[in-house]
Amino acid sequence: MRRPKHEGDPTLVNRPRRGDGASNRIPEAVARGFTPAVYRRSAQARLAMRPSKNQLLARLPLSEYQRLSPELKAVHLPVKQILYQPYARIDYAYFPTDGVVSAMTIMDDGSAIKAATIGNEGLARLSASFGGETSPHEIMVQVECDAMRISADALKKEAAKDSPLQKILRLYNVALRTQIGYSAACNGLHTIEKRCCRWLLMTQDRIESNVLRFTHEFLSIMLGVRRSSVTEVLHSLQEQGLIQTGRGKVRVVNRKGLGAVSCECYRRTKEEFARLFG
Repeated sequence: MRRPKHEGDPTLVNRPRRGDGASNRIPEAVARGFTPAVYRRSAQARLAMRPSKNQLLARLPLSEYQRLSPELKAVHLPVKQILYQPYARIDYAYFPTDGVVSAMTIMDDGSAIKAATIGNEGLARLSASFGGETSPHEIMVQVECDAMRISADALKKEAAKDSPLQKILRLYNVALRTQIGYSAACNGLHTIEKRCCRWLLMTQDRIESNVLRFTHEFLSIMLGVRRSSVTEVLHSLQEQGLIQTGRGKVRVVNRKGLGAVSCECYRRTKEEFARLFG
């Protein structure tokens, strides 16, 4: 499936989402006697104290997380934003706290297919932690998300230490490679229907919602198939009572049924993650 060019808007990365009250908090704090600089420092202090919604960061001992927190910056990533181009220098890595990021394999003719799905269980651009300055994958935001961003240099320095973070990253490296391996097998061996069910389940796992928002065109890019094939599969799944389709969204109504139709790749990837992290 030839993919359209969605380069994203890097100016949106740090923009707060509408309705989150971010524009009102600093003036309110200033009214209580805080200067903006003091408010920002106090916000950083609160970040250092609370556990992260990202599962890798949450597994760190509190003292280790507090030590790392000055290197972390909260950012918002809008849907379809390109975080990395293939073989471009990696400047940052991202620990998603919600939403979904996808690693895409891009061919010379522009066709693409998903290689890995990353949510709050993982890290987008793991190779930066082990000295990799580039990656063959394009990293694209599949479902808008918030994330903790860290510079590649800082992550590489932290990962070089004999520390809890290094151990966690090494375990996640095994889990991610397992997912990529099963994705390759799934793309080559299984039907579009099974692959679609796997994608729906993996996405739902990461956003923890029954409603998944995407277009048929976008899913065709993820699966590397024609848009018409996606439409046929979604229609079939709806007739089986597994999902309900709407304009730009799909509601999962029978998750157990989706799991039964999906291939073993979904189950085995989850089992390996559970085995590694307990």
